[in-house]
Amino acid sequence: MENYREKLKKQNILLSICIIILTIFSILGFAAEAELITLIPTAGDSHWHSQWRGFISGAAMGVLALMLFGLIRNLLAMKDEKKLKKLYIQMHDERQTQLFHNARSAAMSVFLIAGLIAVIVTGYFNATVSITILACVLLCSVTCMLFKIYYDRKY
Repeated sequence: MENYREKLKKQNILLSICIIILTIFSILGFAAEAELITLIPTAGDSHWHSQWRGFISGAAMGVLALMLFGLIRNLLAMKDEKKLKKLYIQMHDERQTQLFHNARSAAMSVFLIAGLIAVIVTGYFNATVSITILACVLLCSVTCMLFKIYYDRKY
C-alpha cells in the first residue's frame, strides 16, 4: 500500500502543477474577456474573438474542476487507510480495467473509420479540413502502432 501512496503523491504533484497552469490560463481568458488585457486570436472578427476566449476559459475551468476533484479525492484517500484501500481496489479492479481497455480499443477503431469517412466527405468541400482530418487519423494510427510495438516487446 505504501507503493500506491507514493504513486498518489507523484500524481498529486502533477495535478497541482497542472491546476496552477490552468488557473493562469483561466485568469488570462477571463481578463481578456473583461478587456483588462489584450488577447486576440489570429483570425476572425471581434465577435469570434469573444466566443473563442469564452470557450478557452470555459474549457480550462472544466478541466481544472476535474483535476481538483482528482486531487481532493487523492488527498482524502491518503488521510484515511480505509479510503486509500477502497481507491486502490477501485483503480486496480481487473474487470473494470479490462472493460476500459476494450471500450477504448473499440472507440479508437470507430474514430479511425469515422475519420477516414470524414476525410472523403470533407474532401468535396474543403481540402484544408480534409488534410487536417487525415493528419489526425494518421497520427492516431501511428500512435496505436507504436504502442502496440512497445507493449508487444514489454509483455
